[in-house]
Amino acid sequence: MEQLSEADRRNPSAALAFVVAFVGTALWFAATWRYGLDLSDEGFYWYGAQRVLRGEVPLRDFMSYDVGRYYWAAAFMRLAGDGVLGARLSAAAYQFLGTFAGLWVCLSAFRGRGVSRLVFACVVAAVFTVWSVPYYKAYDHATSMIIVAVLLAMLKASTSRVWFGAGVCLGLAAIMGRNHGVYGAFAVTLFVIVLLFRSTDRRAILSLCAFFATGVVVGFSPTFVLMTTADGFYAAFVHSLAKLLKRGETNIPLPVPWPWRSGWKWEGPLWTALRMSTGFGFVFLAAMPLVGLFALAYRRFDLNNERNRVLLAATACAIPYVHYAFARADLTHLALSIFPSLIVLFSLFADIRPWKTLTLGLGTLSASILTVASLQAFFAPLTHARLEQADVDGERLWVYPGVARKLELASKVLLAPSPGATTAGFLAIPNLQSLHAIYRTRMPVWEIYPLSAKNAELEVREIERLEKSPPGIVLLSDHGLDGDPRRTLKRMRPRMAAWFSSHYRLAGDGAEYGFSEIKVLAPQR
Repeated sequence: MEQLSEADRRNPSAALAFVVAFVGTALWFAATWRYGLDLSDEGFYWYGAQRVLRGEVPLRDFMSYDVGRYYWAAAFMRLAGDGVLGARLSAAAYQFLGTFAGLWVCLSAFRGRGVSRLVFACVVAAVFTVWSVPYYKAYDHATSMIIVAVLLAMLKASTSRVWFGAGVCLGLAAIMGRNHGVYGAFAVTLFVIVLLFRSTDRRAILSLCAFFATGVVVGFSPTFVLMTTADGFYAAFVHSLAKLLKRGETNIPLPVPWPWRSGWKWEGPLWTALRMSTGFGFVFLAAMPLVGLFALAYRRFDLNNERNRVLLAATACAIPYVHYAFARADLTHLALSIFPSLIVLFSLFADIRPWKTLTLGLGTLSASILTVASLQAFFAPLTHARLEQADVDGERLWVYPGVARKLELASKVLLAPSPGATTAGFLAIPNLQSLHAIYRTRMPVWEIYPLSAKNAELEVREIERLEKSPPGIVLLSDHGLDGDPRRTLKRMRPRMAAWFSSHYRLAGDGAEYGFSEIKVLAPQR
């Protein structure tokens, strides 16, 4: 490794990356924020941020992701409002940080100057932005790119200050998601091994590692503060770790949609390409770390070359993120994991002539739009999907017809309840959390999104909560998650289902709106 050069300290790449990332993110947000609504996963994020604003603590008071994203979102929502606009604006702000970091890394490898450099920056930013779907997962998209940038900064400079700062960044990344902390630590371990093999002063490398580890502890310290200041958070945090280790998996697994296994049939050029693109995306994700390793081996891991540093940082990070995608092999998790592999690709592009690089970049952008079109409602015209306008928290959003019908059903049930029912403290379960965010109503259970198999101890505690604060109306969707009949609420939470049956009566269903599986329950007379 070498000390930062004068050019690195001036860092024109950082200035260009900042401007392009900011303008690109702002324009994309302005164009797309009114498109789409996810009543389950988006509500899991939006509702949680609202509860933080009201003094609750994630993990302790409600089932949640790791705490960092909720406090980040709550800080922005305190200024912009706790509605759908504030929730989406907070995620866009974090997305900007990730796009800036990833773009800085790619520009560090690009050898073009002038107009070609600006165009390259715009194309790369566009690719990163297109893949940042769904919006409420920006905390995962961006964090993976921030980790790559952290690794590159460590490779650029062998100073204790830089490595300590890199550790702080990784500690903060772990607050956004413990998986990011694990993947980042794995990536750091890989490239430290490379450095140890290449360095003539291994003691100096190990000394830098000590500064890095200290930085990680400092970066993760807000979690330690929360453990000591929020009663019950420490137990909830430890319990969540124990549950994860006991289950042995980070997500509910799905079969990998390899293009040769997807059972596709010809449906015209557009739809055939749309259906196959996800499978090829997984091929790309699995292949790029290997390509990066082979390229580095061919170049004999020469880290005096800037492009090779970028390639090592991106490849080291891409390897563990493959696990994240394959843990639940769907398009959403492909999008969550693909950014380091995209940086590997762009770093390889940097070895060819600038204008050829731009051509390949535009091809990558086109393929990216094709792949994510079904996830991003803004691209509905491309897939010939129909959107409808719906009122969501006072904002007019363009949503898919099924979402619009569920919003209409909720409005009818909650604004004109059946006799004997009251909307005070309603409960929409298992996957309608956005309704609670829209109506600003607290869910009377901890497990706001039941996903796991039977858990008798959890059910007993949840029933105790329900008895203390019985909901006036229950919207119960009796469908199987992932289409699996074994994952209905009745199968996963039989005691809770029995409690609902004994305390509530059927007051209607959603058949009129095309959702006969949604039951409307009112208290027994």
